[in-house]
Amino acid sequence: MESLQLLRVSPFEQRFKLTMAINNKSSQELFVRRLNYKVMLSDLEITSGEELIWKAVPAFSTQEIEIFFSTNIWEQLGPVFAIVRESGQLNYYLTGELNTGSLLYQQVSDIHYTSTLTQDQLPMKKLNKLQKLMPNLGF
Repeated sequence: MESLQLLRVSPFEQRFKLTMAINNKSSQELFVRRLNYKVMLSDLEITSGEELIWKAVPAFSTQEIEIFFSTNIWEQLGPVFAIVRESGQLNYYLTGELNTGSLLYQQVSDIHYTSTLTQDQLPMKKLNKLQKLMPNLGF
């Protein structure tokens, strides 16, 4: 289970939370070290980075990790939210590499995840209010 949540919207900062579940299907404990990631809304890259995790996921269990990030993509949001108004939803993409293992034995797993944000998951009232205050943004 991966999810992207828009926590705060202002003209100068947009805060997001990315939640990822790491599922260990092995009979051995899984050491999660690092995540290199890129998140896109439609065709717009909203963040990329590296998160040091250092968690142990017990055998046959699942643990969630949360990554918080801020961005300032306000000027590029016009076309993105035009898609939301037309279709009622917005696709987002997570790609990256998850590094697991001990210091001596390391493994890299590719991550590719696609999902959708609906209007119910986006602060449309606040976006409409900000649009009225700043009509030159073109959405």
